[in-house]
Amino acid sequence: MSRDRVRVGICSWTDAALIEEGSFYPRRSMSAEARLRYYARFFDTVEVNSAYYAMPDPRHGRLWAERTPPGFLFNVKAYSLLTGHHPRAETLPPELQAMLPRGAGRTRRGEIEHASFPPDALDVAFRLFHAALQPLADAGKLGYVLFQMAPWVHFDDRWLDYLGALPARLSGTTVAVELRHRSWFPDHAADVLPALRAAGLAHVIVDGPVAAGAVPRVTTATAGAAVFRLHGRHVEGWLRQLRGEEPAVREKYDYLYTEAELGELVPEVERMSDDAERVFVSFNNNNRAYPVQNALMMKRLLGQRAGEPHAVETGSTGELFPRGTMESRR
Repeated sequence: MSRDRVRVGICSWTDAALIEEGSFYPRRSMSAEARLRYYARFFDTVEVNSAYYAMPDPRHGRLWAERTPPGFLFNVKAYSLLTGHHPRAETLPPELQAMLPRGAGRTRRGEIEHASFPPDALDVAFRLFHAALQPLADAGKLGYVLFQMAPWVHFDDRWLDYLGALPARLSGTTVAVELRHRSWFPDHAADVLPALRAAGLAHVIVDGPVAAGAVPRVTTATAGAAVFRLHGRHVEGWLRQLRGEEPAVREKYDYLYTEAELGELVPEVERMSDDAERVFVSFNNNNRAYPVQNALMMKRLLGQRAGEPHAVETGSTGELFPRGTMESRR
């Protein structure tokens, strides 16, 4: 058991619900630099969720590297076009805009349909994305690159080949793959896990609602890094998405894990720390300060040092975890 290999963090240090809730960061009006420096006092890793919505800017990577202590790792979520999603038109870099055919298909939300992009557009997108990662990689602060595949991406040979080519297209990076349709897990686990292992891809171990048709938690390491992503267990929020109701992020992931629930996961995390060189536990239960609260709870359960943040604007003690909230969900 090697708990020192385990890094615990959250999936977005700039999440609006976390900032608005007001109990973690000392002030709601902090600068981007101050907020990141404060976050890094409590955690040694974080996901960059914004990279999914728009192609990241290499300048941001350089600044993030400068503003965090040695050893801090950023885990970057892949741009939407690269994961089978439909990107927003306003987020497309000029190089990709120029490659769109006239009359490109649109979703009902106005996004550009993934199928409208010519194959060489993906090559350009990979080149731009890889270049954006380089400042973090050069600083030794790039953890994993997350390919959270679209929930409508089903198991088939075409997508298996696509995943298998990721390490070559993003050379020098650790690629983690989160598969979100049950045709992958549990239906074809016997095919998928060996394919990920052969490609050197880290399988993302997902914790989510059991009764909502979500992909089950398959605790297996397929690469040198093991990644847990904890989405919460808010069944109704997931069912609303499955019904096509498009719940907001904070509605879908509105869940606070209890200490007992996280305690049940600790043996799985510890087992992965024996099987993989590095283990990441990322909390994506994005509502209020829930991800921070649970990430600090997990650090304590793993025997790691966890600070006690305090808000200062309230005029009171402003404790992030008032007495009794550690055992309550809402």
